[in-house]
Amino acid sequence: MIKQQAKVIKCDDSTVWLEAERQSTCSACKLKQGCGTGLLENHVGKRFSQIEVERTGEVGLGQTVNVAIPEEALLQGALLMYILPLFLLFAFSALAQLLHLNEAVEIIAGISGLLLGFYWVRIRLKNKKDGFQARIIED
Repeated sequence: MIKQQAKVIKCDDSTVWLEAERQSTCSACKLKQGCGTGLLENHVGKRFSQIEVERTGEVGLGQTVNVAIPEEALLQGALLMYILPLFLLFAFSALAQLLHLNEAVEIIAGISGLLLGFYWVRIRLKNKKDGFQARIIED
């Protein structure tokens, strides 16, 4: 499980909205002062994400809770979001090339594959929300 602390900003009978600080690897790096990414992080400041989770217990506004998501879900989500659309881009372009179509059609086929991949990911994530949903956990 990947865990992070978040603050409750809003809640109703079935849903809790949390605000979690986005973390980067810069906070663990010893070269933070000499690195461009570390300097940019200092300049931009802290950034927060809002997360909607199912209410499983009693929580109050302003309360700090621990949120967790399974590693498998994170890896599956990354695979879906990055690899699948790129695979379809190359597959559609290769298919157009195997059919000896001109270069413009190959480009259009590749872009169509990429867009189809993103659409497929969107539909899949809508239908399979439970596996990718963060949960409030006890300490």
